[in-house]
Amino acid sequence: MKKILFPLLMIMASPMLSQVESNFSHFMLKPVSYNIAFAGSQKTIDFGLHYRNQWTGLSGKTISTGSFDVTIPLAKIHSGLGFNLMFDKLGVQKNIYIAAGYAYQLQIKKVQLGFGVSGGIVQSTLLGNLLRSPEGNYDNNFDHKDPIIPLDKVSGISPYLSAALMMTWRQLQIGYSLSNFLEGKAKLTNPSNSKNLIFRRNHYFSIAYKFKISKSLNLLPNALYKTDFKESQLDLNLILDYKAKFDIGLGYRGYNKKSNESVIVLLGVNVWKGLKLYYSYDISTGKLFAYQYGTHELSLTYKFNYRAKVVVPKVIFNPRFL
Repeated sequence: MKKILFPLLMIMASPMLSQVESNFSHFMLKPVSYNIAFAGSQKTIDFGLHYRNQWTGLSGKTISTGSFDVTIPLAKIHSGLGFNLMFDKLGVQKNIYIAAGYAYQLQIKKVQLGFGVSGGIVQSTLLGNLLRSPEGNYDNNFDHKDPIIPLDKVSGISPYLSAALMMTWRQLQIGYSLSNFLEGKAKLTNPSNSKNLIFRRNHYFSIAYKFKISKSLNLLPNALYKTDFKESQLDLNLILDYKAKFDIGLGYRGYNKKSNESVIVLLGVNVWKGLKLYYSYDISTGKLFAYQYGTHELSLTYKFNYRAKVVVPKVIFNPRFL
């Protein structure tokens, strides 16, 4: 089967390639990955393992993303640490993100404010040997006959820096973050020329609220809007939580005809104490509906309460001193 990726080849015709950041339907489970200011806002150590396989069955355009994140509160200094590792595959392009950050939590009466910064690197790889050009010769000598397309694997590294704010007031949380504010460039080189892969500056706006319906039921609406002021996307979901043991929800990605992308069904179950398993299925509502079998996403999260319980020993009075 020929592996011709026309959209990628069209983009490569320019001296600079633009890179936007990945989508996650479970964004509410991994806030520290897009907003470091959330680190330290909770009193537990949080672990998250996430995997997304997008547009399954779409030949030649495999999109898969995996990530691992850790959040550690530093209660004594009203702070928190966040770590994020992500692998992203888009056809013949692969990216690896490694980032770590710090956030300070300021309490002003009933309002909690978080301020955070994070930094890391992005390694990008383009598998030129899997590309095919219309004029290329692939029978005897492997030759794209196009100086723009690399003949083999090429890689580059770019710095990745972000800053963020977060506010919590009672059951309301609002966040803003600016990712990759330096707009780092990964230089992909080959013998004939070189390309700069630009990681765009992205703005994230998030809002979440917890409605307490009863002792057993909570309704959790979440929204995440991201934009680079050229392209924008909105993620919405509404989750019904039962005793923090079972979750069921619906989501939607898009806000107009151009951005209309998918409807999302989400299920979650508490496996063991603080260990939760989440699964979602994205049903495409855009132009790709007839060409793929939907998107699967799986998350495993764990909240670890590291604070040891203080046990007060039973007082036994000595009868000799009564």
